[in-house]
Amino acid sequence: MRRKVRAEALNSLLIVAGLLLATLGYRLYLIPNNVAPGGFTGIGQIVNHLAPAIGVGMVNLILNVPLFLLSLRSMGVGFGVRSLIGSAGLSLLLDYLPVPAMTDDLLLSAIFGGALCGAGFGLILRGHATTGGSDMLAALLHRRFPALKVSVCLFSVDTLVVVASGFVFDASAAMYALISVFVMNVVMDQVLEGPGLARSHFIITTHGEEIAARVMKELDRGVTAINATGMYSGEGRTVLLCVVSRLEAVRLRTIVFSVDDRAFVIANNVHEVLGEGFKRLGK
Repeated sequence: MRRKVRAEALNSLLIVAGLLLATLGYRLYLIPNNVAPGGFTGIGQIVNHLAPAIGVGMVNLILNVPLFLLSLRSMGVGFGVRSLIGSAGLSLLLDYLPVPAMTDDLLLSAIFGGALCGAGFGLILRGHATTGGSDMLAALLHRRFPALKVSVCLFSVDTLVVVASGFVFDASAAMYALISVFVMNVVMDQVLEGPGLARSHFIITTHGEEIAARVMKELDRGVTAINATGMYSGEGRTVLLCVVSRLEAVRLRTIVFSVDDRAFVIANNVHEVLGEGFKRLGK
């Protein structure tokens, strides 16, 4: 029970922080400079430009109602309720948060607005919610098809809105919006998947047991051994798989080559590692 309460409290904090960051991205940079980086909020910017009496947040909330109904049916009440709160909160903040424009430079607005929005939407998704619109659609598709990245779904939908903004505002605004979409998706991926703070290593060696023993003792990391055969020599080899933090990577290589100076090591960046010695997946 306590674990569920803590998890829900963490989700709430992530959602609130994400809402504030996303709202600041729009209100400080994107909306004042007519940079519409897609989504239902981008549609709201276009509608608000054509009919100033209709707020950006109002359009965002109205367009989200069908998706919320779909979310409640297919994603469960918890996700739907969190997303409804997130969408309503974003809509209200977009229309009523009293903050002035930070700059009238379109490039700065595209970059900083995209970065803030990307970080905000990433935090909201990590809080097991969305703010509706294209990011809710992306989350639905990502959960049903995990191989389909959230950023790919968002980019496809957002491109259509960006093209439309080019006709409503001007071509340069649409081009800056594309920059903002790119920055937003890159930052959101970093927030969702992490900046690659771990390294996976495949170690091909004839001294597998000695290397594994030292890694487990000196680094306190697990090692998995795979039996293999060198196709050129026909000799047996041991392939060790080990995942370590970025700071431990140099120590791992030192251990390997101090034992076997003819070892062959393949290192890869890892976005996320779940399990013993790293982080646990939150329920």
